[in-house]
Amino acid sequence: MKEEFRRLQSTKERHIAIDGDSSSGKTTVGKILSRKLSYTFIDSGLFYRAVTALILRKNAQEKSEQWIEIADSVSIILCNDSIYIDNVKINKRELYMREVDELVSPVSTIKEIRDIITKDLRENSEGKNVVMSGRDIGTVVLKDAFLKIYLTANIEVRASRRFNELTAKGVKITYNEVLENLKKRDMIDSSRVYAPLSIARDAFVIDTTEMNVDDVVTKIILFLKGKEYAVRAA
Repeated sequence: MKEEFRRLQSTKERHIAIDGDSSSGKTTVGKILSRKLSYTFIDSGLFYRAVTALILRKNAQEKSEQWIEIADSVSIILCNDSIYIDNVKINKRELYMREVDELVSPVSTIKEIRDIITKDLRENSEGKNVVMSGRDIGTVVLKDAFLKIYLTANIEVRASRRFNELTAKGVKITYNEVLENLKKRDMIDSSRVYAPLSIARDAFVIDTTEMNVDDVVTKIILFLKGKEYAVRAA
């Protein structure tokens, strides 16, 4: 068993895509999985949040042209779980402000911005073993990922997880506000014209409503081993 796990760790340039509903556990699961495999973890949501925070900083009007110019004018890099815009580190608290929560989905519906961030995400994953989480990783960003996972959960459970996460970060918000925000984001993410939230045809779907994080990670590792065996047997 240990030899098999070491082999999974040492495989070169292997990508694992984790998509799913907002607050379904993508980030938490992705971080733990990447540590176990010694892979780099990339949370694509941080890239969209970074652009959204920059739009808010610049007080840009709600016009896609301005937002696109802002997204296209900067370089976004992930390093040691921190986001840098033009080599300047962004405070994580700013990325999770209520204003960012409310604007990030509308910003992410714009095709040109998604194209820009998709390019950034691919560049950040080049030449690395990567676990990447998001909403269109397996369907758009890393279409050829070795393993694709889709996480889902009951919306009330997701809202509770999100509420606890935000309050732990010092954000003042109510559970009902979080719940309504998730409903709105689900609607926007699944109905947008370009790269809507959807399940890749070759993805494994995991309902995390009644699962703890360790069980989800264990299940994904089993899927990964199964893919490895299938490749070797082919």
